[in-house]
Amino acid sequence: NTGLRYSPNNITAKVGTAIEFNFFPNNHSVVQSSFANPCHPLAGGFFSSFVPTKSSPSGTSFTVIVNDTSPIWFYYSQTSSSHCQTDTSFFCMVGAINAPSSGNTLEALITLVENSTASTSPPG
Repeated sequence: NTGLRYSPNNITAKVGTAIEFNFFPNNHSVVQSSFANPCHPLAGGFFSSFVPTKSSPSGTSFTVIVNDTSPIWFYYSQTSSSHCQTDTSFFCMVGAINAPSSGNTLEALITLVENSTASTSPPG
């Protein structure tokens, strides 16, 4: 059991690659954040909206196109029993596309998440 997390949660992708997020029960989302402020939406970033489903996978997907090689940070925006930062050994619904291998790594983001106290969801 790997808990509730994005799989894979650390993606390396070339410019032009389409990253497809598929959703599992019950009601999930993917939201772009920043490294400095994980678990909070990035102004102008992407948001899948919540995708309610009873089947696994739902058949509904959300696609992000990689436009450059800069890191893209993302999280699940449920605010009740936040899956973004609650008990990162089981819940850790954060991830990265093109995270660096040193400095602001996915592991460093997870450490920031463990020390955060709240999550927010974009309107919509």
